[in-house]
Amino acid sequence: MDDHDSLTPRSPAEAYPLLKGAVGPILERNEEARTAFDLMCERGLSDEDAREEIARVLLAVMFHIGAGSDRLTAAGGGNGLRSEAFRRLGEGETAREIFDG
Repeated sequence: MDDHDSLTPRSPAEAYPLLKGAVGPILERNEEARTAFDLMCERGLSDEDAREEIARVLLAVMFHIGAGSDRLTAAGGGNGLRSEAFRRLGEGETAREIFDG
């Protein structure tokens, strides 16, 4: 088994921990994600809970990309949808409110 195979989830339950592991690098490289994270923490969310919200946004955006949803098109693509979601997280909504509402 090569390194790539070890990162490939074998079940849906394995995918989420891999995604959670990607949050740190996202926060380091994406200003919108970092701003949302900082604002959530300022409002009293724990570091862990704020990271969970970032992971949920990433997962939801990936779903919309895979589905080619109308919402994805309306947002101008994955980057637009991700930017909108991070902005809304920063304004106080949760990922569930953003994507279920």
